[in-house]
Amino acid sequence: MPIHNYTVADRPALVEFVASQNDWSGAGDRLGRETFAHVLGQPGLEPERNCFVSERSGTVDGYSLVFPEVPISRAVIELGAAGKSQELALLESAIERAKELHDGVADMCVMEGSPRQQTAAAYGFAKVQTYFEMVWDHETLADVPLPDGFWVRPYQDGDAALLTKVQNDAFSGSWGFCPNTVDQIEYRTRMPNTSAAGIIFLFDGETPAGYCWTVLNPVHSEIRGIIGMVGVVPEYRGKGISRSILHAGMSYLRSLDISDIGLEVDGSNAPAVGLYTSTGFEKVAERYWFELRLAGTPPGER
Repeated sequence: MPIHNYTVADRPALVEFVASQNDWSGAGDRLGRETFAHVLGQPGLEPERNCFVSERSGTVDGYSLVFPEVPISRAVIELGAAGKSQELALLESAIERAKELHDGVADMCVMEGSPRQQTAAAYGFAKVQTYFEMVWDHETLADVPLPDGFWVRPYQDGDAALLTKVQNDAFSGSWGFCPNTVDQIEYRTRMPNTSAAGIIFLFDGETPAGYCWTVLNPVHSEIRGIIGMVGVVPEYRGKGISRSILHAGMSYLRSLDISDIGLEVDGSNAPAVGLYTSTGFEKVAERYWFELRLAGTPPGER
């Protein structure tokens, strides 16, 4: 079971392995493959140093991917493996890489009920955060009028700096949020699972008040619309505009031929959970964030 650093030559086989692990088919298969391939090219990732591939008899049977988040001294680890032995070895490679990056902690997201929880615990990871996976699948979407003086428009060429500022301002201090660069944001706006029309700003006159970033995710043979982020800049918090921003994103997704709308939300964020529940989203699963202290930082702290 040799493990080696990713090379460009690994990409076709690695994408094929990821597709097989996610059971994609139909339209979802193409979207999933293209999106994962583009993830490997995002600015700052350096997959040749931060992605590890395992093979058996010349066939890829697992990978680990380390996403460096230098500004918050964190590395996020993504794992995919065909068996327990591959998973353990790939996680060890990822942890060693995170240590080389001099990160304070390594975080890993694990689905509810996944045996990967035991793998994480065996390496000293502790559960630090619970996220709810929620889905909306109703026939009609209630109308939510914009507050007086507010208006919306989609992302346009040249908006990368604006989107970067609005997103960083909206989520600064939130658990797990790493400030983005303009290059990172611009790249993500061009990913196969997103579109300019699906990134919607809310303005108060000429002042940006918040935004909704929607994406598309493959779910087996279907494509699900996702509310990726709903952000409100600090000076507009508590004014009840989150519902307007959410509605704008959902309205866009409803205009597409998709099965339903999903999102993930921090389970400890009661106002956000309340907003989504009152809009008709229902919790269908939980995801757990596990954290490993690498350099003297207690789990859950920065």
